[in-house]
Formats: sequence, C-alpha cells, structure tokens
Amino acid sequence: MEKKYEEDGYDSRQIHNSDRPVNYDNEDVFGHEEGHDIKYKTLSWQLVSVLMIAEIVSNGMLSLPSSLAVVGIVPGLIIIVFLGIFATYTSWLLVKFKLRHPEVHNMGDAGYILFGPVGREILSFGTVVFAVFATGGQLLAGQLALGVLSNNKLCLMLYTGIFAIPTLICSFPRTLDGLSWISIPSVLSIMVAGVVGMVGAGLHPTPGHLISITVPSTFFEAFISITNPVFAYAGHFMFFIMV
Repeated sequence: MEKKYEEDGYDSRQIHNSDRPVNYDNEDVFGHEEGHDIKYKTLSWQLVSVLMIAEIVSNGMLSLPSSLAVVGIVPGLIIIVFLGIFATYTSWLLVKFKLRHPEVHNMGDAGYILFGPVGREILSFGTVVFAVFATGGQLLAGQLALGVLSNNKLCLMLYTGIFAIPTLICSFPRTLDGLSWISIPSVLSIMVAGVVGMVGAGLHPTPGHLISITVPSTFFEAFISITNPVFAYAGHFMFFIMV
C-alpha cells in the first residue's frame, strides 16, 4: 500500500498521520511549486515561529501593566494566564484544522468550511477589520514614540506618516520570506522595551506606591483593561497564512 502511494507521488509517512491527508500537497492552496518562477512556500519553521511571536506579542505585551493597574495584580494575572492557555489551545486547534484542510488559506476559507458562504463573508470581514485596526494600533504607537522623543515639535500626522510609508513598502513583497527577517528586530525591540521598563520601575519606584491585590473599578474600566491582554494574544488570524 505504501509503495502504491509513493508511486503516485505521496510520502508514505503521511498515511499514518490522521491529521494530514495523503493528498495534502495536491489540495494545498499553492499546490506543487516545482519549476515555478515565484514560490510562495518559502518559510522555514524557524522563521514561521519568529513571525508568530512578532505577530502575537507585538505591542500588546507593553499594555499589560496598565491592565494590572486597573483591575489589580491577582485578577490581572488570572486573566493573563487564562488567556495564554486559551490562546495556546486554540493555536493547536488551528494547526490541526489546517493539516486536515490544506485548501484553507485564511479565516474566510475556514468560515466557508464551517458555516458556508455566510461564515466566509463574516470571518473575511472580521479579518480585514482586525488587520486594519491592528495596523492602526502599531502606527499610533510609533506616533506616540516620536512625539515623546521630539517633544511634539511636529504635527502628529507627520509622525504617523513616517511609520505608515515604511509599513506600506514592507507590505509589497508577495511572500513572507523577506518580512520574516524584519520580524526578528521587531521581537528583539519588544523584549528590550519590556526589560528596560521592568528594570526602570525597579530602580526608580514611585514613593509610597503599594501593590493592590484588587482594585475597585467600574465595569467599563475593567472591560477596557481586559481588552489589552486579549489584543496581546490575538494573532491567530495569521496562522492559516503562515502554516
């Protein structure tokens, strides 16, 4: 049986993998790329992992302290740990779904398989909206950083444009191979910012400040603060494209 599959161009190891169909490469959205001038499947698993870290961690990690300040350290840690476990589990489900449905390339494709045309339109719309607002959040962070460094001497829209133009240029490549290398300094920058922030807070603590286990807050304030760790883990919409 395995010899028969090998003669048909399948890897015999795929026969024993219940998550990956034997005709995976034939059903893959990009198909066989041998002899093609442009190859889309160029990422190694190492670069995919770096891209996923950059996509998920992003600026969301820097907003976690503000969430702890609003709801308190104990509720905040419970929320962060729970969302981390939930994000890991859902990531595992997405990978298994991709292996079973190689024709899926984005959330819209997955929505079509699960819920038909209506699901495709809803998840596609949600993906576009999330991508637009996530990009806007990154541009806003860059705008605020340049504003602080320059003491707001220039128009804030100019600061936004300084980050928007490189972002547009980096989106031109048709594959993620080149972008993956840019994600490496992105991850390092977030790590450095986090470490510097923690060290600075330890060396220069606020006089008389006490760590509160819980902090009384309104429903609106607590809800808004919870969206910060949610955003910090919300990079799953890119998984189908990368896997």
